[in-house]
Amino acid sequence: MFRLLVLQLLVAVCCVSALSSSARGDERPNFVIFVADDMAWDDCGAYGNPVIRTPNMDRLAAEGMRFDRAYLTCSSCSPSRCSMLTGRYPHATGAGELHLPLPKQQTMFTKPLMDAGYWTAAVGKWHLGQAVADQVEYRKGSNPAAMGNAWVKALKERPAGQPFFLWAAHSDPHRGYKPGAVNPPHDPATVIVPPFFPDASRVREDLALYYDEVSRFDEHIGMVLQELKQQGLEKNTFVLVISDNGRPFPHCKTRVHVPGVRTPFIVRWPQRVQAGQVAKNVVSTVDIAPTILELAGLTPLASFQGESFVRMLSDPNRQTRKYAFAEHNWHDYRAYERAVHSRDFCYVRNWLPGVAGTPPADAVNSPTYKVMLEMHAAGTLTPSQQGCVETPRAEEFLFDVTKDPNCLVNLAMLPKFSDQMQLMRAQLKQWQDKTDDQFPGEDGLTPDGFDRNNGKRLIKASHPSFLK
Repeated sequence: MFRLLVLQLLVAVCCVSALSSSARGDERPNFVIFVADDMAWDDCGAYGNPVIRTPNMDRLAAEGMRFDRAYLTCSSCSPSRCSMLTGRYPHATGAGELHLPLPKQQTMFTKPLMDAGYWTAAVGKWHLGQAVADQVEYRKGSNPAAMGNAWVKALKERPAGQPFFLWAAHSDPHRGYKPGAVNPPHDPATVIVPPFFPDASRVREDLALYYDEVSRFDEHIGMVLQELKQQGLEKNTFVLVISDNGRPFPHCKTRVHVPGVRTPFIVRWPQRVQAGQVAKNVVSTVDIAPTILELAGLTPLASFQGESFVRMLSDPNRQTRKYAFAEHNWHDYRAYERAVHSRDFCYVRNWLPGVAGTPPADAVNSPTYKVMLEMHAAGTLTPSQQGCVETPRAEEFLFDVTKDPNCLVNLAMLPKFSDQMQLMRAQLKQWQDKTDDQFPGEDGLTPDGFDRNNGKRLIKASHPSFLK
């Protein structure tokens, strides 16, 4: 009889424990982060583009909070993603250059989530290396056209009764482009040509194909939102939409001014975030990791270098940081630039003034850049279109981003901005000292891996880019 009573007591305790765990899982938020591959911050309807078709991102912004001053730590695919997932700046992750794998000793925020009972999944583009692959439980790739189905499949296969985190990393709108991503396609005649591109037919056609892939990314977001609704998870799922760097065009991808590192940043979480809000203060993607852990009820890791923006979710006027920092390291070409972004200004320090601001190799091979090189040879590029080909370049840049979000007018040498320049220089020095970031000298930089005019690979080197 005594043994029977003990057995019954143990069963009762287990049942209560299971119910408690289940309840806790229901109370803790789920997380879905959608990551575009090379999408500009302003290339969706929510940020003012009336041509591109992005109804799902637009709906998320209407039902949640749109951040207008969100910045990436790097305009380069793998370093940017490593930074987001570790909550550390690219140079501090050990993977600050393109294609460098994230070292095993680095901890992604998925690890403490797993330890706390979250089911974690990464579906789509990985680009982090194999050493940290065990820091997620479920990892699948997918071709771009089937990405939405792969995301939905992960949600259907997740274990019941557990909160979850899904890293939904698309490979759109990365080059190369092919017609047919969406139907109907975007009309080249209607696309918006930024002033740093020539308004030419080949440029418009290039942008239209890019628009198509942004729209496919948006369609796949919609598939996941529908699945969340069908599973009854809509209200307590924190959804974030971001990009990993700027559009894969000249003056954008790899650069550390606004067209390179400002990112779409849309949060919807009906249970906690009121609809239709706009946050105009600065946030950084290095802040995602501490924010997610705080919302999950966990202690931020000591390794984190970001600041939680949880307070902004209930009050978009709250300020959690005054400055965001970005870096440009090797991405096909030798580089060393750093940027400081405030709400109103962008400051860029360039350590290689003798080197042109060449876009990445895939953009060098693009129709847009070929048109620009032809026009440069003919002497018909406008001053605002010269930045990728002219040398020498300035060592310092200052842009008023409220008036000049395309970062075309350099104010650095104007006396009226001398105080602002001193402030930004001081902020950069303080950040570099704090994060142990030092220019290694030109000889210490990884050399160019591609020809700057035709984008073709040069001699083989030890860099991982040449081992692909």
